[in-house]
Amino acid sequence: MSFSVPAINKKQPMKTKAFSLIELLVSVSIFTIVITMAVGSLLVLIDANAKAQNMQDVMTNLSFVVDSMAREIRTGEGFYCSDTEPSATLDPQTSQDCAGGGVYLSVVEGDVSNSLTGEGEPRVTYWYNSAQEQVERRVGDAGFYPLTDADVHITEAVFYVSDTDRGVDGDTAQPTVTIFISGYAGQIPSVDTSFDLQTTITKRVLDI
Repeated sequence: MSFSVPAINKKQPMKTKAFSLIELLVSVSIFTIVITMAVGSLLVLIDANAKAQNMQDVMTNLSFVVDSMAREIRTGEGFYCSDTEPSATLDPQTSQDCAGGGVYLSVVEGDVSNSLTGEGEPRVTYWYNSAQEQVERRVGDAGFYPLTDADVHITEAVFYVSDTDRGVDGDTAQPTVTIFISGYAGQIPSVDTSFDLQTTITKRVLDI
């Protein structure tokens, strides 16, 4: 009687398949491209946010400056515009047009009840200080102080004034002041926000 011995199958060792050098290089290259694009998009978003913040700061500060100026000019009288500061104290009745534009504007407050100073008909003067890149203000003979924020750089500010003659020679047109302000905001050049602003103000009380 014979017995058969079953054959023993020897398992072949499993072969582990690894990435080739070319596959690794391609993977690393794709990963680098994706990361570069992602970082670039993030930097763009950061710059956009900084510019938006700068613009918000500009609008907040300039809105305050222009609104306060417009209120005093609209209710004032004795408009005097010049490209240089007068050497002597201006009389309340002194006025002067500035059709070609000037950096100096002086106004006598006409409505004490709406006065921002509460001092009653002083001369309020606005001055563009090009050295400091600021629009400045003073009341009476006091010193000038800046209206615009330190981060808001005014590169140009011009006042245009017309029809301040109080109806002389039949001209009954209302005194009109046009303000043009140009500049930029921010401390980092790459995210600075530039702006141009213009507004026209007419005297409220009839000049007749």
